[in-house]
Amino acid sequence: MRLWTLQAPEVVATLRSTGNYRADWKLVTGNWCDAYRDMTAEMERRGVHCQGAPPIWCWPGRALRRGQVRSSARLLLSYPEWVHGRWLLKLDVPDELTLVTSYAAWNDYLGFTMGFQDGPEQMDWSGRRTSEWDELQVTIPELRSEWVVRARPYPPDADTVAAIRADPDLRDEFARTRSPRSRRFFRATTSAGAVSTAPESSSDT
Repeated sequence: MRLWTLQAPEVVATLRSTGNYRADWKLVTGNWCDAYRDMTAEMERRGVHCQGAPPIWCWPGRALRRGQVRSSARLLLSYPEWVHGRWLLKLDVPDELTLVTSYAAWNDYLGFTMGFQDGPEQMDWSGRRTSEWDELQVTIPELRSEWVVRARPYPPDADTVAAIRADPDLRDEFARTRSPRSRRFFRATTSAGAVSTAPESSSDT
């Protein structure tokens, strides 16, 4: 299954150095953990073993529709995450290691487990869209370097950059992480090995 995901730079570095990456429960927002454990349990029931780690979120397709990738990135990433940096990874993952679910159904269930909604008490695991505006999401147990078709830095758009530069708590760190020296160092630690990398670009290709 062709998928794409946005990941932090250290994920790419781990893939390059070890060949695989599993998520860490320490990185999961506290009141999301119940729903994440249910997602992991459903994957286990289907023979997709996460080895005690939380799942990794992906989106179906080849990330060829620039506007769709950009709108998803704006929706999912906070300003501090943009400052830290994100890479776009295009993947080819065996179907049997994927779980496809409704993004809308998941958010409703997440709201219930967090105590913000009265229901649904059970997650809909059917993998069907709930409406024409719904999207499908795909969870996988880990990232493996042999699944990576392409990887490249994915910079924020102009509006996001302007908002970050207007924030005194973020702009200095943003300037540091985007400095030529910082980017040269990171590319040197990730460009070799099994992960296929592409030059940094400001475009949405």
